[in-house]
Amino acid sequence: MRKLVRILSVILTACSLFAMATTDAHAEVYYMYERITPETFDYERYANDNPDLLAAYGYDKGKLYQHYQNAGKAEGRLAHTLPDKPERIVVFDYQGDESYYFDAKRYADDNPDLKAAFGYNKAALWNHYKTRGLQEGRTAYGTSYNVDAKLKVFDTAASITNDKMSDRDKIKAVHDWIVNHTRYDKENFDNDTIPEDSYSIAGVMLNGKAVCSGYAVTFDYFMYVLGIEHEHVSGNATNSSGLTGGHAWNRVLLDNQWYYVDCTWDDPVRSDGKDELRYTYYLISNEQISKDHVAEKIYKTY
Repeated sequence: MRKLVRILSVILTACSLFAMATTDAHAEVYYMYERITPETFDYERYANDNPDLLAAYGYDKGKLYQHYQNAGKAEGRLAHTLPDKPERIVVFDYQGDESYYFDAKRYADDNPDLKAAFGYNKAALWNHYKTRGLQEGRTAYGTSYNVDAKLKVFDTAASITNDKMSDRDKIKAVHDWIVNHTRYDKENFDNDTIPEDSYSIAGVMLNGKAVCSGYAVTFDYFMYVLGIEHEHVSGNATNSSGLTGGHAWNRVLLDNQWYYVDCTWDDPVRSDGKDELRYTYYLISNEQISKDHVAEKIYKTY
């Protein structure tokens, strides 16, 4: 299991790109989690990517991990985490209780045969869903708004991607879907009345409206569902008018390189209200995004 440090509060600045703020152009990036651990280390890929290490250590996980920690990082060698593509049922889990957010009553009411067999017995209904219902195509819902939003990510990811697509193609499909189905919550931003949903996956997936935190965390969750290595970035960004403020964006690992994605800034707020899909901040390099984005923290939300 990937060991993550989770962020306990939302980015309070709400991407205030139209409010004046100061930023240190040389701010040091702070990693809020340990990306590579003995549990997450893909030692086979590390060996295959480095023939000299493969010749020296073979596929000895302990020696390869020790090399990465003691020398590889300083040498600029890149390590990867093991593929981690979750099952749909993870959305119902809370602190080890795998059915915590499972709406047993609705599952029973939606399936009269199960209601006749199990009544509203949550344990029995949950066992049916995870062992048979999911494979049978039966739908389960959560007892939380955000759980239903995450379930919609699973459904959407399945509808816009397939196993024949490359990771690059999947990332583009997600980027395009988020931009095409979300509007920046400018009215609430302007009135300083941004609701909690607009910071979250629910804002994008259920309301079609969010601020940068919502765009970024939703993109994060799509990458998590698709098993693509990703990270959430927060810091400051400066718009075309020269105004700087707090912002959130993402980066993904492709071909041993980190590439940056900012769905918010690829979904501009137009004065005529029309939708626009841009690729200005799609899979760009660190050098490119650093022209107007300054990272301060890099972390995992999922």
